[in-house]
Amino acid sequence: MKNILLIVLICFLTQVSAQEIVGMKDLYVENDLTYKVAGGKLFSGQAQNVRKNGHLVYEEYFDNGKLTKSIIYYNGTEKPTPARETEFYLETQTKRKETNYGLSKATIEFKHYDKNGKKTLIEQYENEKLIYRCEYQKNKKHGIEYCLDDDGTELRIEYRNGKKNKK
Repeated sequence: MKNILLIVLICFLTQVSAQEIVGMKDLYVENDLTYKVAGGKLFSGQAQNVRKNGHLVYEEYFDNGKLTKSIIYYNGTEKPTPARETEFYLETQTKRKETNYGLSKATIEFKHYDKNGKKTLIEQYENEKLIYRCEYQKNKKHGIEYCLDDDGTELRIEYRNGKKNKK
């Protein structure tokens, strides 16, 4: 039984680490699908843009020629530090979620999109605490906008179709 589990584990680890990593120059796009130049087959794996000094600028992840995720890194950091991570819908190749990371402060901003590429929600966190949240409908503020001032005061404003709701 232990041998079977070991074989399954080895096969799984081989599959996980078998993702191909290529340079952006090794790929081309045709009809919204990404192909590998060598062989002309749909690309599945990771493509990177690395500077001559070895600094990782950005990378993109593909599954059967479709972009699933991209990561842009901060410039001038010793280790690759993500600045923005974008996830895509497989069907439409439009943004699904965009995550922006702060470099000097522990801030994270999430932007969510529908399948048509329209914003649906923005959330901002500082030190893992929600400081801003706003819902959108058809790219306009729609719902409760929540803000947290520097002094900790909560502020809530209601919007309908992009206009502030007067009470």
